[in-house]
Amino acid sequence: MGEGTFLVDCPCCKARIEVDRQNGKVLRHWDKPEVKEGTDPMQEAFKKMKADKSRLDDYFTNAGKSMEEKKKELEEKFKQEKKRIEDSGDTSKPLNPMDLD
Repeated sequence: MGEGTFLVDCPCCKARIEVDRQNGKVLRHWDKPEVKEGTDPMQEAFKKMKADKSRLDDYFTNAGKSMEEKKKELEEKFKQEKKRIEDSGDTSKPLNPMDLD
């Protein structure tokens, strides 16, 4: 919420609306939060946070593994290219673009 805005909770639909102070235009609108009957909203929020945390932990764990696999793959390609160059007998240095000036 900025300095030039304020929040209004609608008494009818329980939605939250952010309104510009100067011209009265609606900037943002949040729907009414869904609450299941007979359940504790704090417990539901806690369960959702735990599920999100486990999903993110799985994502980062798998991301680390995929980075390791990619690293191994690139190292293998480098070794193959190095071997190909050694087998070809080409000992010349590659052209350095900085030397073209």
